[in-house]
Amino acid sequence: MKKFFYLFLAALVCSAEAKAQFSVEDDTKTTKGKVEFVDRVKEMDASADYYSEAAARAERRRIRNERNYLEVNAKLQGSMTSYNDAWTTSRGGDNAMTVLGTFSLKHTFKKGDFTIATDASARYGYNRIKVENESGKGKGIWFKNIDEFWVQTQPAHKIRKNWDMSALIKFRSQFSGTYLSRTEQSDDDVISSLFTPGYLDISVGFTFKSPQPKFPIEISLNPLSTSGAWATNDKVRHYYKDIKGATTWFGIDIDKNSLFTGGSSVNIKFSRKWGKSEWFSYDTNLYCYYGWLTNVGRASKIRRYNHYLKDLKAWESAGSIEANKPTAVPAFVCLHPTIEWRNTISFRASKYFSTDIYLQLNYDKAQNTSVQLYSMLTLGLTYTFKNK
Repeated sequence: MKKFFYLFLAALVCSAEAKAQFSVEDDTKTTKGKVEFVDRVKEMDASADYYSEAAARAERRRIRNERNYLEVNAKLQGSMTSYNDAWTTSRGGDNAMTVLGTFSLKHTFKKGDFTIATDASARYGYNRIKVENESGKGKGIWFKNIDEFWVQTQPAHKIRKNWDMSALIKFRSQFSGTYLSRTEQSDDDVISSLFTPGYLDISVGFTFKSPQPKFPIEISLNPLSTSGAWATNDKVRHYYKDIKGATTWFGIDIDKNSLFTGGSSVNIKFSRKWGKSEWFSYDTNLYCYYGWLTNVGRASKIRRYNHYLKDLKAWESAGSIEANKPTAVPAFVCLHPTIEWRNTISFRASKYFSTDIYLQLNYDKAQNTSVQLYSMLTLGLTYTFKNK
């Protein structure tokens, strides 16, 4: 009986309710969105390299020196002759002194195929010579004999091996007033001054640069060019208009202050130094301009004015009868080519002493119908700075 009881009890235990070890949830409660992780740890460079301000400055300096070339030259030259009374009484001679200061600058910036070259030059000089006055006594008088400056810049972009597309902008004038002569230095004798005249040349064209280092010539051919001249000083106008009776000054109508013309130009440059110490150098610059575009534009006015001059001359030959006097027309003249040629030959005896030969030739029919020529031989101090 006990056996059946234990069997019944065991069967009862086995028939008890069973429960699962996990539960099933509704699928809609599950999040199906994309899980994004946020990394809040900051990155840190663990390499051995570090930034150095000194190294950065050195690199910038290297790039500047590579792209830029600068040369500055300053000279102070002169001459002096002196005689005592015994010498001048027996052999003659006059005491004289000449002082000349010159300054030149050359800068070239190059980056890839683009280049911009800037040149500047200035010359200023005085001399002192004894001049006899009305009483017969000599007196030394200082007189300015050299006064000029010019600045030009030439941007260019290489289009072929030795050819560049370029533009040229050049301005030139003088520093102070120039008088008629050593003994005529009053307000009525001022023949030029600062910006009277002043010249501005602008050209666009092509430049050829020689690939030969021993023959560094540059030739700029500018089919489109313009040349402007202006004059504003009233003292200079008074000299030309009231004293000289001229109808133009520096190619400008006497009652106007400026004149701009159009045409073509050619610019040729050559600069070379010889020897390890550069003891000998030659520098030349030739600039030619012809305002043919302006001549074509006002051809009819030029013909009309030439006919008027012929009629006026015939009227004067016929007795200048007032009733037959030809009617005046505005003055228009044909523009002629202008030439400016500068040459400098230098012999350097040492680092600070040099001898220079300077020759300049100008032809500008608006100023003078003849060729203007100026030359000078000087000896003196010199200093040159180069960045490389």
